[in-house]
Amino acid sequence: MQKQENYILRFIRSTGILFIGVILPKVVVFLLLSFNTTHIPVSDYGFYDLSVNVTTMVTYLLYFDIWITTMRFLYEKEDAPKQNTVIRSGNDLFFLSSLLFILVGALICLIAKPVYGIDIILMGLSQNLANMYTFSARGLGKEMDFAVSGVLGSIVLGGLNYGLIRYCGWDFRALYWSATAGYLVQCLYLEVRCGYFRRVIPAARDTSLTGEMFRFTLPMGLGAVAFWVLNSFDKIILSYIMDLESGGLYAVAERLAGLITFAVQCFTYAWQDIAFRHSSDDEGKFYSLATRIYALFLSVGISLILPALRVVFPFIIGTDFSGASFIIPSAIIAATLSGYSLFLNNIFYALHETRTSTVTSLCAGAFNLVICYPCIRAFGLSGASIAIAASFLFDTVLKSIALRKKVGYTVPIRTLLVAVLITAVTCFIYYSFGAPANIIWFCAIFIAAASAVYFFFFKRRSEKTV
Repeated sequence: MQKQENYILRFIRSTGILFIGVILPKVVVFLLLSFNTTHIPVSDYGFYDLSVNVTTMVTYLLYFDIWITTMRFLYEKEDAPKQNTVIRSGNDLFFLSSLLFILVGALICLIAKPVYGIDIILMGLSQNLANMYTFSARGLGKEMDFAVSGVLGSIVLGGLNYGLIRYCGWDFRALYWSATAGYLVQCLYLEVRCGYFRRVIPAARDTSLTGEMFRFTLPMGLGAVAFWVLNSFDKIILSYIMDLESGGLYAVAERLAGLITFAVQCFTYAWQDIAFRHSSDDEGKFYSLATRIYALFLSVGISLILPALRVVFPFIIGTDFSGASFIIPSAIIAATLSGYSLFLNNIFYALHETRTSTVTSLCAGAFNLVICYPCIRAFGLSGASIAIAASFLFDTVLKSIALRKKVGYTVPIRTLLVAVLITAVTCFIYYSFGAPANIIWFCAIFIAAASAVYFFFFKRRSEKTV
């Protein structure tokens, strides 16, 4: 029991540190929604979101999540020379992928001739470079530097976004330039604090290690592509079936649903830190405990975010985007199931079982390809979220079955039923009542969650010390 509490406390400590680097920077982007949705037309915002989705697809296809593999191998090395060799091997793979990224990007620009094609390519390259820097920093145990870099990058992103549109009269091109600058500032800070190329240049090249990392990351890359199909393919189909304006509305709803994604990403990063370092004979109990905590956290997160958005939506989003309000609950549920699936995915990475996670993701991706078109035809804007949610639910079922066979993982059925009930009540109140009822529900959930945290972490621990 004491060991479980230590894991929980470490999990919360890591989450607290990573909160600075993950959540706070995203808050800047969230706050910019009000400004951007009043200065950028719906169709332009839809094109921007579409370009980001295509860039993400190409990234998954070509980079194979090499930054996660680099971090995973860094956790296994303790002395600096071996760590530098890992970074060198990861960088070799990253360099080759970047060359292919530029070639594919140029080819797409020649064929499709999108506006601001070069800006889109530069944004993608800078984001991928930032991924290598940040995941390497985490693998080296530099979580605080990672957090600070995220804050600095977000300040630059927010300042440029606002300044270029407000004072320079730019259109949505400002979104690409501000993002690129934010990523590069993040890389510059981490280079000074942690070193990346300073470690790559003197490190010995180990071709066998590079080959091992490539074999490890290849299934992860295929899984990442499947994750993109699960998470983003529907948005492209939505823009095709309907129009860019519909894509813009969905993009805003997704950005607002991103509030739960921010928390998911924060917990996922903390989970990677603990799971990748964990070794125990009782892995089934350890992972079962973690998923119980995570499921409760997600349900509480939904029950706090949805009522808050119901109240503040008219004040933070431009009137042209008001149609996004209706699809926020389904978008948040889809984002939540996506986060739960990703959480389970990292268990497989910790167990070096990337092939199994890839197979389940590919099956769920194929399922999404089948249902996304009819769902969008039947339910319109909400259909994309419904298809995504159903596909990720299918993915979590497959992953849970595989984990049960692998480590004796126990599905937290009672916890999940409680989480579903809380979420259902929250959605009912969101759609059926106005701001007062949503405020009351928000306060009730907040008090209940705060009381549970107090009882577990303070009252019980104080009783043990008496």
